[in-house]
Amino acid sequence: MEKSETEFPIRVVYNSEEDILTFNFTRAPEAGIAEEAADEVWVRFNPDTRRVLTLDVLNFSKRVREVFGSNLLYTERTDPQRLESITGLPIASEN
Repeated sequence: MEKSETEFPIRVVYNSEEDILTFNFTRAPEAGIAEEAADEVWVRFNPDTRRVLTLDVLNFSKRVREVFGSNLLYTERTDPQRLESITGLPIASEN
C-alpha cells in the first residue's frame, strides 16, 4: 500500500520537569520556525511548506487541572505498550 502525503508519524512526549506536552510530527528532527498559536501553545513549522513539525503545550498539568478540577489524580504510566493500545499513539518520556 502506498502512503499518502498526509500520513506521518506522531510521537507524544511529556517532559514532567518542564511540564510540557509535545507532539512530534516528523520522523527526524527538522529545522523550523516557532510561533505561539494560542496562550502557551507553540507550533513549529517548516517556513517553506508550512508543514507542522511539532506542537508544544506549556504548563500542561495546570491546564488539565483547570479543565478536570483539582481532585483529578494523575499518575504517570510506565507501560508504553498499554498506552499505545489505548490511544494508538506512540508515547515517549524524556525523563
